[in-house]
Formats: sequence, C-alpha cells, structure tokens
Amino acid sequence: MPANLPPQYIAAEQKLKAARDPEEKIAILEEMWSLLPKHKGTDKIQADLKRRISKLKKEAEEGKKGRKGFSISVVREGAGQIVVVGPPNSGKSSLVAALTGANLKIAPYPFTTLVPCPVMMPWLDVQVQLVDLPAIAPGHVEFWCVNIIRNSDAALLVVDASGEECLDRAEEVMGELDQRQVYLGKRQGPSSDAGQEHPDKRTILVANKIDLGQAHENLSLVSKLYADRFDLVPFSCITGSSGDHETLRRRVFELLNVIRIYPKEPGAKPDIKQPFTVRSGSTVLDFAAHVHKDFARNLKQGRVWGSARFPGQAVGREHLLRDGDIVELSM
Repeated sequence: MPANLPPQYIAAEQKLKAARDPEEKIAILEEMWSLLPKHKGTDKIQADLKRRISKLKKEAEEGKKGRKGFSISVVREGAGQIVVVGPPNSGKSSLVAALTGANLKIAPYPFTTLVPCPVMMPWLDVQVQLVDLPAIAPGHVEFWCVNIIRNSDAALLVVDASGEECLDRAEEVMGELDQRQVYLGKRQGPSSDAGQEHPDKRTILVANKIDLGQAHENLSLVSKLYADRFDLVPFSCITGSSGDHETLRRRVFELLNVIRIYPKEPGAKPDIKQPFTVRSGSTVLDFAAHVHKDFARNLKQGRVWGSARFPGQAVGREHLLRDGDIVELSM
C-alpha cells in the first residue's frame, strides 16, 4: 500500500533538515507523527519516527545534565495551535483574553509576558489553542520562542494601530523572525508552498487599539503596505462588539485550514457534540486513519451525510469530505 504522504508532512520533513536544536527536532518529528496517515503503507515510517523521537529525547535528557539554560515547548491541543506575536505593548494579552475569557497578566509596561501562555479559544463546537508569546523587539528574541512560532499551525501578528511607530514596530518583529527563517504572511517574490524548506506562516495582521489615537490613519497605511502579505483585521479590546469578537474568532479558525467531521456508528445517532478536525481536502480514508490506524487498514467504504449527493450515501475511500460532514465507517 502506498504511503500517500500529505504535503504538510513533506513540508515538516523539509523543516527537519534545517533544524539544529534537539528540542526543535523533537517538536518537528512529533508534528510529522501527527500528520502521518496511520495505515499499513506507513508502518515502517511510523516505526522510524518513534525510534528517532525516542533517541532524540534520550540525548536531550542526557545533554541537560551537562549544560546550562533551558528550552520551552507547548503541547498542541484542540483543533490547532496559533501563536500570538507582536512588539511590546501591542495589546497581545488583552486580545487573547478578549477572545478566550482567560485571566492573563496585563500591564501598561513592556515585556509583561515572559513565558508562553497557552489558552483555548471556543469557536462553534471546537477549541483552538492560542499561545500568547513574549513580545519581540530588537535584542529581545528567545530561541525557544522562535521554535514555538516555527512549529505552530498559524500566527496572529498584533500591532498597536494607534501608535506613531506602528509600521516600524511591525517591521521590527518581521525582521527579527526573517533573520531566523520564520516568515509571517505571504512574502513577495516566488510563492511559498508546502514543499519549500521554510514555508510562509499563515498569518492574520490584527490592527489592535483601533479605537485610540490616530489608529484609523495608520490603518489606511498598514492596509496599503501589507495588502499583498496579510489579511488585515481591525480590532478593539475595549469597544469591540460581540460581533467583532465572533468575526475574529471565525477568521482565526479559518487560518487552521481544517474541517469538522462528526463520527457516526452503524445503527446509532451521530456524535454532534465533539467533532474530529482534519485537514481540508481530507478523504474518508484520511478520516479513518485519524480516528484509529486499524480503521484505515480495514476500511471498506464510508457513508456520508452532508457533502454526498443524498443523505447516507455509500462512498469510496477517496471521497473528499467537507466541513460539517457526518461519516459512518464500514470495515
């Protein structure tokens, strides 16, 4: 059986070739494991990934005994992981608190956030992990922070739209990350795709504090300068309505490029409370592998409610699924 590796797996494999830090390699290998279809055709790859992860973790543990310093990672949860980055005093933590209801440390002085703060953002019937990271400025970039951004699914770049140096601060953040081969948004020049060594990170530019100062004038400048690189969302943590919050939550979820699939057991009602989330473009076979590797190995067909021509239509293993489909697997 062919492995049929998805493009996201190939992209992660390319990132691994450029990785130097053991912690970074472990994170990328674990990402590859999560992306790898689990079926008979990938048994050898699965075993190899397990062996490499185990070996690196053992080496990293032994290395810690003989070196100073530390590294930080964040375990991915929910439908996906989105990092929240920006310059000092851009309002990152306030924005994350507004979207999630989390009680984060918020203060008027710079560098309030010193460690990553992962919290869950609800959207419809799924949860998205937002990771509030320390502010980025020239001379203030932790290597572990860069690793978290590199291994995340997508990013929010938050800028203070009311500040006179709004554009300068945004450029500083992107410049610091560019130097470390982490590219937010869509770069100019040759297009970045999943096969490149350092693909572009899907990113929304959030123009925060839109209710203050000269924010509307700055918003016009930001929009003209970055129209080809980012989707731009104006936002206010103070005056924003519930509709504004829901709009941003929806845009954040869409960054993940995933769809919700509801499982159904034969003869039973579908589970419409806790959907699985799989990559957009996934097939019935991909979904089966996501549920359990044995399901993919023994799958005969599926029955689909939603995207099928009629409710409960029997479909083949390669049937493409859409968001909101209900799927019953037949072994």
